Amino acid sequence: MVHLPPLASLLAFDALYHSGSVTGAAHQLGRTHSAVSKQLHQLQDLAGVALFEKHGSGVRLTPEGQKFAIVVSASLADIRRGYAEVTRSRKQQTVSIKVSSTFARVWAIPIVARFNRHHPDIEIQITLTVPQNSHAIDGSVDLVLSWDRLVSPMEAHPNATTLGDVHIGPVLSPTYGYSIEGGAFRFRTRINRRGSETGWERWSELTGLRIVSETQQTFELAGLAYEAAERGMGVALAPKFLVEKELKSGTLVAPAGFYCFREGLVVRPSSERPQPSPAARIFLDWLSSHGRLGDDGYLAADVLDPVWG
Repeated sequence: MVHLPPLASLLAFDALYHSGSVTGAAHQLGRTHSAVSKQLHQLQDLAGVALFEKHGSGVRLTPEGQKFAIVVSASLADIRRGYAEVTRSRKQQTVSIKVSSTFARVWAIPIVARFNRHHPDIEIQITLTVPQNSHAIDGSVDLVLSWDRLVSPMEAHPNATTLGDVHIGPVLSPTYGYSIEGGAFRFRTRINRRGSETGWERWSELTGLRIVSETQQTFELAGLAYEAAERGMGVALAPKFLVEKELKSGTLVAPAGFYCFREGLVVRPSSERPQPSPAARIFLDWLSSHGRLGDDGYLAADVLDPVWG
């Protein structure tokens, strides 16, 4: 079997062939002139045949070198085409997930950033839900993530992978007026997010604490509802992990506590794509180990750590 010369020397020879000079070859390869010259002479010494010769202040290929350069160039072109095809098919692996805008900002983007460090060949595309009927329509995505067990019970999510407990409760500004007495939680304005208005009644049933409010205000997005509560406009229902920053800083408080839905954060294949693709299965398996909420209902510490590897 004929032993091949080092690939680096063949690349240098190919670059010399296409550029016409050692200087041009060095520029094309991003190497120094001396490094390319050394590789060219190494190739010529191994071949035992003059492949190039001095010509003025530079070099030119000999007839033997010209003939070999054509073979090398064609072979490297085939390798480059084959490698491009392999990497193109790898890069085309995409997984689309559907989440709310607030969920995307607080949970999905940090999670996807971590996943990309493990699997840079898989692209996670984030699709946002619409407020109306967002609990009932999956759309053309691979995976659906859901946390609101008040309006979307676990039965609505068959074949789901669970990612930890979800703690949901009323949150409000520490300066906002309220009272809790006689089994009732009283305040002036109930803040809703569109499509989840019935969550208050369900939370009351589960906790046994009656909700008494005078007025209601509805926002299209969860993030707007939480911000309105933070600014003292009323009381909103929220999961701990989506308002963690506000709760820990004290700009939101939860005097009535939280109801815990065991393993309430779920991810599942969409109804339109019930059989996960290989890439979606990789993401699901990774989430099972790296995407779970902490036992306290907040994001795990490594989710928040931008340098976690």
